[in-house]
Amino acid sequence: MVLLGIGAAAGLAFASARLVWRPAGAAGMPPGAVAMVNGEPIARADFERAVEGVASDRRAGLAAGDRERVLQRLVDEELLLQRAMALELPRRDPRIRGQLVSTVIDTALTGDGDRDPSDETLRRFYDEHREYFARPGRVRVVHRGVPGTGAASRERAAALADALRAGGIPEPSPDVVTVPDTLLPMSKLEQYLGPSLLRTVLGLPVGGVTQPIALQGAYHVIRLAEREQEEIPPYDEVRALVRTEFVRRRGEDALRAYLDELRAGAEIVTLEIDE
Repeated sequence: MVLLGIGAAAGLAFASARLVWRPAGAAGMPPGAVAMVNGEPIARADFERAVEGVASDRRAGLAAGDRERVLQRLVDEELLLQRAMALELPRRDPRIRGQLVSTVIDTALTGDGDRDPSDETLRRFYDEHREYFARPGRVRVVHRGVPGTGAASRERAAALADALRAGGIPEPSPDVVTVPDTLLPMSKLEQYLGPSLLRTVLGLPVGGVTQPIALQGAYHVIRLAEREQEEIPPYDEVRALVRTEFVRRRGEDALRAYLDELRAGAEIVTLEIDE
């Protein structure tokens, strides 16, 4: 516990006058509690766990008075917690608010039985979502450009297109950035060409060459030299990825169901938000 560590570091002294011991079952003390702080019980189970934590940190075990000091610090921790709630820190402090939200989410998902799925469950999930685990295809293009957008530049680009159709590989212009002559995934090729030019290239057959295309102050011609088809790897190669995705999706579904349940029991009023 945080306060236990803070107390040990700061050398908090135990003040016996602050602690009133009562026999088990005494009036005002609920069963299973070792203390009451402003009406809030400190459970014996929490107390014993804290004692065990202190004992495990010491080679010689517990010293005289350690159990009393642990209880005293738990009382201090409860007092600070109550003060934090009175100050509405969970609402006012974004960091605390985020930590609480994350803790509630973790608690809500702890009971999800599919977080350690069987191999049979994972295989079924893989079969139902094979396209998700596909390795995207790659293409190789020969790309040449001519700076300028005038008639002379277009004629030079048309000549480059003829050369590419004939199987030649003209020297690239130093004034136009060209795509590397290597197999690239679609996402990388789009970074070089942009979405519209990529769609044009992907519409070509292997060996096909575009007409000169004016783009960003130059004419471009591209030959689709090679195409690798999308590949779906076998289950055994991607089992770890399948498990990760299965747990992620089941977690999202469980959280959505939990939030729907909370919303169903809540009164929620919102303003209409303009789009």
